Amino acid sequence: MASTYKGIGVGFSSDAIEALDAYAAAQGITRAEAIRTSVNIGLPMLKLGIALNGQRALTILEHTQLALSLLVERQYPEDSEELVRAAMRNVREHHA
Repeated sequence: MASTYKGIGVGFSSDAIEALDAYAAAQGITRAEAIRTSVNIGLPMLKLGIALNGQRALTILEHTQLALSLLVERQYPEDSEELVRAAMRNVREHHA
């Protein structure tokens, strides 16, 4: 099913355009798709009144994951690899 997009005029700073273009190039997508992705992720958060510090959130996620991995590896080493496989399966199924 093809999507139909309507064009709108919007201005961005040079820094924002540079960041969008770098992201688009790294992902192999167009600038327009990078903008659509940004809006699709950001707008629902704005509607909920959520202001997210991305670096802080990713640091917390990474720290939590590392701490939990360390605990599992030390206390339940026989389950460690299966948990990683299950996590990767969940990522593919729910976040692809």
